[in-house]
Amino acid sequence: MVALASRRHYESGNEIPGWKEHDATCGFPVYRLDLLRPQIMPPPANKLVSAWRQLTIDIPLKLRLIREVWALIRKHDIRVICIGELVSMAWLAVFFRRLTGTRMVLYVHGEEVTQRLNVGSFGRKREAHLKSADAVVAVSRFTERVLVEQMGVPPEQICLIENGVDTRRFSPGPADLALQARYGLTGRRLVVAVGRLVPRKGFDKTIQAWKRVCTAQPDAHLLIVGDGPQRAELQALAAASGVSDRITFAGSVSDAELLAAYRSASLFVMPNRTMPDGDTEGFGLVFLEANACGRAVVGGRAGGAVEAVADGVSGLLVDGESVEEIGNAIIRILGDDAFRHELEEGALRHAQMNSWTHRVGIFQNLCRRIQGNGEKHV
Repeated sequence: MVALASRRHYESGNEIPGWKEHDATCGFPVYRLDLLRPQIMPPPANKLVSAWRQLTIDIPLKLRLIREVWALIRKHDIRVICIGELVSMAWLAVFFRRLTGTRMVLYVHGEEVTQRLNVGSFGRKREAHLKSADAVVAVSRFTERVLVEQMGVPPEQICLIENGVDTRRFSPGPADLALQARYGLTGRRLVVAVGRLVPRKGFDKTIQAWKRVCTAQPDAHLLIVGDGPQRAELQALAAASGVSDRITFAGSVSDAELLAAYRSASLFVMPNRTMPDGDTEGFGLVFLEANACGRAVVGGRAGGAVEAVADGVSGLLVDGESVEEIGNAIIRILGDDAFRHELEEGALRHAQMNSWTHRVGIFQNLCRRIQGNGEKHV
């Protein structure tokens, strides 16, 4: 396998932390461009601005990307192109299938097919791209149902490969004292939340429940790892709720710091919910990552999270719209050591049952099947 990725975040434009270290140890070649698609910008003020962006940003970027992919196809004799960004990148696989005959796999997580997109966006081509693919991978049964029922993808075209976790990378370990000291959290019981700061993750509801959590568990502290467009809103909400001193926003972190955060947690929480526009969690790999580190989780009873979290075994599922349910679940787990340890043991078993080792084999067999020759690259 050969991977092509970006060096910078599409939202902030900042360099992705730890990408060099990741690429050096991941076990397969990773090639990087600055960006694979245009950086996220405010909507154009008019058609002239839109045309200017097309000429000066979009088209030059696409040409660089085509040159890079064409070079990789020749260098590695690639026969299958797998795209993980349906809305903005499927065109690339379509282009090279027409040009070189490479097979086309679209890897679909959930939000890109559940969310209603503007008519003028790339979203209008989603169905056509999905139906033209040689195979579509769904990361959960929830996503599989959406592909069939809302996108009209034939069931026989879909390969279900539920998200798995790398249990070699994510594993139990001691709390990281350096991380606690860095954020001034020594002696606190950490509840860790990880994810992009967007409404469907439920961090706002967690913050609203936090004052009651702190009343029941005075040493509890919420550590939110990740960044996104909702950050300023969440920080203002924490201040308005009177709990800003009990919540830390860590922003984006390196792979090593992410592992340290999981291991330092007494509990992981991400009470996801489905938004009015259909935006929802396709699976929620972070739940399995926390489980693999021996941590119980609190997730939302929405989208594919109901498959990622074994309710009552690896954690608890709650109504992601209910501040009361979220608070009760956190207080229950933190306040009952025996119950928390029971969930932590179940979390480890659940993670081991959902290791990437098996999932990778399914994906490789899919690529061999659609190309008819197992010796070529993806």
